[in-house]
Amino acid sequence: MASLSAVRVAARCQPAEQALIVFHGLGDSGHGWSFLADYMQRDPAFNKMRFIFPNAPMIPITSNSNMKMPAWFDIPEWTFSQETADIEGTIKSVRTVQAYIQEQIDSGIRPENIVIGGFSQGAALAMAAAAILPFKIGGVFALSGFCQIKDRLMQLKNDNNIDTPIFHGHGNMDPVIRLPWGQEAHAFFTKEVGIKNYSFHVYNGMEHSSSPQEIQDLIQFIKQCLRIGQEKSA
Repeated sequence: MASLSAVRVAARCQPAEQALIVFHGLGDSGHGWSFLADYMQRDPAFNKMRFIFPNAPMIPITSNSNMKMPAWFDIPEWTFSQETADIEGTIKSVRTVQAYIQEQIDSGIRPENIVIGGFSQGAALAMAAAAILPFKIGGVFALSGFCQIKDRLMQLKNDNNIDTPIFHGHGNMDPVIRLPWGQEAHAFFTKEVGIKNYSFHVYNGMEHSSSPQEIQDLIQFIKQCLRIGQEKSA
């Protein structure tokens, strides 16, 4: 079986007991989010955590004149509507998310000690995975996330992660994935998929990026999901 392409950072203390898997956005690579490992490993609470930053394949993007770039699925139009979604490409990549998780389970990490997440396209994948994964995991986060494949997810969804915590952060000045699209995803996953523990955070002035406050909130969320470092949280 072909290896899964990713930037990988080993746990400071072996053997690893937790894993964080972060999926990047359009045109990026795993290196784009690998700073999280360096930042989080400054905190002893994450000494037993392994970090995986997958690399998307190079595919032609219809809305970018078919230019090839790293992407988890095609973007036919920048409307991000369900009618223009690359549904099959998205589902294929959600299965890839499952493969990265299974790789960690096979290496000895318990599924409840695995947190997945991503930015933009990667966030869309992580949220979709929460609806259809065949096993329960520890947590899911979505930074500037959206959902274009609601009807297909309703066909495929199960209740395995209905109680799994989801953190969704979004900037109110995001010109790419607009705030209402994030709010629409939140409404879909809570009201239709039935996710019970989905927190939505709006960051004033933040565009299509992250911010120090969002990263701090995310780190606290991960600690809560995995029940680590709580006695040292400020």
